[in-house]
Amino acid sequence: MEKSIDPLTGETFMRTRSNQVFASRLNQIKFNNFKAQKKRKSKEKINKILDKNYNVLASIVNGKKSTVKSYDFLLGAGFNFSCVTHHVKHEQKKWNCVYDYAYLVIGDKQFKIIQLEN
Repeated sequence: MEKSIDPLTGETFMRTRSNQVFASRLNQIKFNNFKAQKKRKSKEKINKILDKNYNVLASIVNGKKSTVKSYDFLLGAGFNFSCVTHHVKHEQKKWNCVYDYAYLVIGDKQFKIIQLEN
């Protein structure tokens, strides 16, 4: 048997298995829950913005093939232009995407919005 230090509590314990890291299963669960909570917390701000952007685009498209809206309309609806999930090349142009919705500047502060096909 070998001594080891529990990463959660810092207590010294005797390992019963060669791959044992925690003194108890409860300590392992607590440690992993803290780690997951920290990860969720660090992504919370961006995820809220992306969720809002998604909801704005979904409500605008609302089943249509495409629609055109102004910058001011999108801004007034709460859309944040600094946060996207990815970019796609569509119709020979680079579109900004929020999950399965995409938008492209088509004129003087006008945006074409589409829902991408899966």
